[in-house]
Parts: sequence; C-alpha cells; structure tokens
Amino acid sequence: KTAAFVGYYKGKVADQYVPYIRPQENGNKTDVRWLALANTQGCGVLIMGQPLLSISAHHNLTADFESPERTDGRHIDGVRVVNRHTTDVKARDLISLMLDFKQMGVGGDNSWGARTHSQYLLRDKSYSYSMLIRPFSSLENPLKMARVIVK
Repeated sequence: KTAAFVGYYKGKVADQYVPYIRPQENGNKTDVRWLALANTQGCGVLIMGQPLLSISAHHNLTADFESPERTDGRHIDGVRVVNRHTTDVKARDLISLMLDFKQMGVGGDNSWGARTHSQYLLRDKSYSYSMLIRPFSSLENPLKMARVIVK
C-alpha cells in the first residue's frame, strides 16, 4: 500500500487492466473511501465503503484472467490451458466491478513459493462490512455527494 497516496483519482475502466505476462486478477485498489462509475452522459452510481473497500473494475470477468494451469509451470493432464498470454484476454462489452472489504496479500517475493507476509494475512473467521450505493444523474456531482455523505 505504498504505491500511491490518499487522493482523488480519475480514470477509464479500460485503463485499469494490467497486462501481466501470465494473466491474473489485477488493478485492485485498496482503502477506497468511495467510487463513482459514470457513463459518457455523466449518469452512474456512487459507492461508498463503510468502512473502506478494495475495488477493481474491468471490461472482463474474473474468469478471463484465470487459467487452470499450475503456478509451478507443470500442466494438469486432460485440462486445456487457456488465457496463457496477454493476447488471450479480450475486453468484453461490460463492466465487471469487484467490491471487497479486504484482500489478502499474494506473497510471491520470489519465484519458488514464498508465502504471504504475516501482516498481510486475513486471519479472522468472519468479517463484516457494508456499503452505500446511490445512483446519480448528469446534473449531480458525485464528488460533492461523497463529501457530504462522508462528513
């Protein structure tokens, strides 16, 4: 969580995709206070985490990034490998929005199986969170709406 400072960020859904050599989930944002998703006419939804959220938005389904191959490079007999290259991941005519309370760290400090660092593990047996989802029109400013609701 040291790659970006707390701030107001703006971008297109298409720009959230990270083309890793081996396709996998990507583009997750952590400690998100609020998110506004809008169409070209300025209409959309405002989503506020209560408390904070982890979010990602793509023009793909999560399954588009997954492959049934083993991460150690060996293949499973009888299983056809898919999405092995970035060119295999094709944008869809949709927006897939993932809204999570937290995500556990992935580990992988090396290429031979390093585990996730203890400070990034999720150890509780259950978690509770909520969010507010509110539509807005092109006449409303989601940034102002979020500021009012957060105060």
